[in-house]
Amino acid sequence: MQGRISERSRQNYLDAMGIQAWFPRKILSNSLPPRVFDFPEEEEASAQLQESSPILSETNQVASASGVLHAKSLLGIAEKKTEKETPAKETITEPQPAEKPEPLATNQKTTSKFRLVSLSVNEDCLVIAEMPHTGLNQFSRFHQRLLNDILRALDIPAPQQNYEFSEFVWPMESLGLMTHLSMDDNNAADAVCAYLSNQFGLARRKVVLLFGQAAARFVIDPQRNFDELRGIQPGLHAEQYFVASHGLNELMKVPALKSETWKDLSPLKSKLV
Repeated sequence: MQGRISERSRQNYLDAMGIQAWFPRKILSNSLPPRVFDFPEEEEASAQLQESSPILSETNQVASASGVLHAKSLLGIAEKKTEKETPAKETITEPQPAEKPEPLATNQKTTSKFRLVSLSVNEDCLVIAEMPHTGLNQFSRFHQRLLNDILRALDIPAPQQNYEFSEFVWPMESLGLMTHLSMDDNNAADAVCAYLSNQFGLARRKVVLLFGQAAARFVIDPQRNFDELRGIQPGLHAEQYFVASHGLNELMKVPALKSETWKDLSPLKSKLV
């Protein structure tokens, strides 16, 4: 076939080039020993190559020297960088003890906040009821209905028309008195008594009904607690009585307090005979 040579010709070519085409699997008897092929090492080959071409050897030496210099320069930069980037040793500071807050003064008192609604039932009876300081749930028709029931039980005639009432709010920040007047409880009681005396003639009233803790404390005595003030208390003169009990809001929220309120108010009936 075209492009192919005979096996005889191929063997002749391989024999001429010194290429052994086959290898025995085992040593044949009466065979010649194999030829030893000595391959030169890389160093001897490179030395022979340098000797044969001196120009090439010089370029290699220059290249190797420049490589060493380049490596040293890189090392120098690396050393400088490590010197710069090495953080300074942190100075360990001992933790300072936290400053203790200054204790509050023992004589510092919070300002009481309250709202009082005053109603003139008749010429002899005055009602003062505590209402929420926020201004919500003020004296409504439900409060009026409850108050009428209490007055009817005490045999005190109540007006047929709706009550006209006025409010007293403490502290009196809206009047700009915070900077001129101390807001302690004693001054609050003095302000309440002055207000009731000027607006309702507190001294001429025979019966003053006080509903709520703030109403009882700031009309009778701000230094006494509410439990001590409940019931009948002497007024400003011999013919006057202060009667203190739970607030109207409390009575509507907790009906069980009505029995306690009646115990506080019922002794007044014997005083009015």
